[in-house]
Amino acid sequence: MSTFAQKEGKRFSCPRCGGGLQYDIPSGQMKCLHCDNLTPIDSLPAADAADTTMEVTEFRCPQCGAAVYSSDTSITSFCSFCGSDVVLTAKLTRTKRPARIVPFTVTRDQCESRYREHLKKYHLVPRELKATETISHFRAVYVPFWSYHLTTQGPIELTATKSYTRGNTRYDETYKLTTDAVIDQKDVLYDASTAFEDETAAMLKHTTEQARPFHPAYLSGFFAQAADVAPETYYKEAAATAIRIFIERVKKDNNYNSVKSEAAKEPYFGLPDPHFEQELIMLPVWLLAHRQNDRIVYTAINGCTGEVVCDVPVGVGRVSGVTGAVTVGLFVLLYLLLTIKPDLLMALCAVLSLITQYRFTAMHEMLYNRKTRAFEPDFSDKTFSFPGPAQQLLNGGAPKSAKDGKSFASIVSSVMLVFFVVFGLLGERIFDILGSLADNGIGQMSESLALFILLPTTLLMVIHTVKWVSRPERGSIAPRILSCLACGAGLYLLLSLQAEDVLFYSCAFVMLLAAIWELLLIIRAHNEYASRPVPYFDGKEDRL
Repeated sequence: MSTFAQKEGKRFSCPRCGGGLQYDIPSGQMKCLHCDNLTPIDSLPAADAADTTMEVTEFRCPQCGAAVYSSDTSITSFCSFCGSDVVLTAKLTRTKRPARIVPFTVTRDQCESRYREHLKKYHLVPRELKATETISHFRAVYVPFWSYHLTTQGPIELTATKSYTRGNTRYDETYKLTTDAVIDQKDVLYDASTAFEDETAAMLKHTTEQARPFHPAYLSGFFAQAADVAPETYYKEAAATAIRIFIERVKKDNNYNSVKSEAAKEPYFGLPDPHFEQELIMLPVWLLAHRQNDRIVYTAINGCTGEVVCDVPVGVGRVSGVTGAVTVGLFVLLYLLLTIKPDLLMALCAVLSLITQYRFTAMHEMLYNRKTRAFEPDFSDKTFSFPGPAQQLLNGGAPKSAKDGKSFASIVSSVMLVFFVVFGLLGERIFDILGSLADNGIGQMSESLALFILLPTTLLMVIHTVKWVSRPERGSIAPRILSCLACGAGLYLLLSLQAEDVLFYSCAFVMLLAAIWELLLIIRAHNEYASRPVPYFDGKEDRL
């Protein structure tokens, strides 16, 4: 990967005083660094159309190996990839010339204002992310994207459904359609830099409405990245996007309830003889890299719309204090108002522990997908398979994990099977407790309710823990084992009918302790998800 920008002060100079020019965002013109004179870009010398490359000045970070550029030498003391304050080395090189560019329209002040406004929604964010010193490190970066133009015409097979009601009866009709697909889809965008995540690129929601023919003057005073992803990488994803748009049009024009393609496994989703054209386009992004020890928290802001994309970490100390205060206050309130029995309190703590376990599993799954870049292209794959959002929508589902477990239906079936087995073994004892409810009235209500809460909760917890142990990428298992042991002990105490209150309180305390432990693991996993490892680049050459 390399990052480039046109070497300034060599080709462009102010017509009034001869000073260097730099692109000015508010005016959209070149501004003289000496006399502030504005010069339209159209009046500057045009590049040779036959020259597909251009000379650039490249600065390399000695810490992470990233290559960055800046026409302002004072900025080159900061690396926008690893967040280090270092002196960068410079050299002249040549790189591929983009075809179009979307200039920045969001100024630095507007960028910082959008970022501050975005952080107001997160009350537990670390204070250093809101610090002026941190926000001052926003850098204007041009990110390369491949813009695809896909054309095809020919028969395509679809399955459509239409629903209607006659009287009180609803009818669903299914149609097998063979229709002539005429697709002429332009500007399907996918980022062309391995250093920029596809997930982030998609969330920035870039468009080409303000695209202009490329001129090196637009890069003066900005960073820019060179493309290092082959255009063939996204052919399947571009085809999936084009056919999805076509399917939506067929659905709308014919008032179908649903339309699906039956050729998801065929090359390019069954499109007849698709033809791809692509061009390189530079899109504007304000990028902030904040370093926290060996992790980087990145923030990206669309340089045209101000769309903010960032995963915000939380302050462990702040969230621990808030959680502790809420937990204590809640239990005090419940004790004063409802006078919860110790057995029911134990059951509620078991439910809380189970909820935190499921939440940590979901968080850990997201973290695993991000670590493995599960939703990004595999550049070693000769077929350029990309499990991106468009293909998942075409297949009728949301993006799935790279490490899918059992389906929800099979999990429910397993839980129900184990539940009925245990219920069969303990059924007589359970019905004895229910029968005592009629004799003792409300006095047995707490015990019966606690049993029917704790029994399925314990079964779910055991099944969930067993599945968690089988995962090679699992996190800590200790709090789950602790919860299972406490739940099992609590279930035994409820069935014995002779347990002291202190034993119920002890089980509840252990479950609550396990839930807090799991919560801390969730916070740590979230903060890891919201950040990236310090990047290290090997200085590979542009592959285009």
